[in-house]
Amino acid sequence: METMVEVRATVRREMLDRVVGAVKDAGVPRFSVLRIHSIGTGVDPARAKISWDEGSEYADKAVVQVICSQTESGRISELIAKAARTGRKGDGIVTVYPVQDILKIRTGVRGPDALA
Repeated sequence: METMVEVRATVRREMLDRVVGAVKDAGVPRFSVLRIHSIGTGVDPARAKISWDEGSEYADKAVVQVICSQTESGRISELIAKAARTGRKGDGIVTVYPVQDILKIRTGVRGPDALA
């Protein structure tokens, strides 16, 4: 069985439409988008907000999660980065993690076929 990975990209929310469009155009059958607050050096000072909850400056960001084959991860990482790039501080990061198993809840199918 081919090794599966999760590509996880933290991107500016204002770039999310472009990123989602690029992922869909690439033929990715399913992926997730989460809203987050980013804290730390990845915060664009021009967009920073102060939060009592976070106790720090933060920026509204989105996380795009794609599970794919390891061989596809480079292509997907690059297309996300290209779609999300503004050239300003705080554009985000793309990380890749190994996936040990996938189980489709509805059918019980395991492995890469669970993504279909």
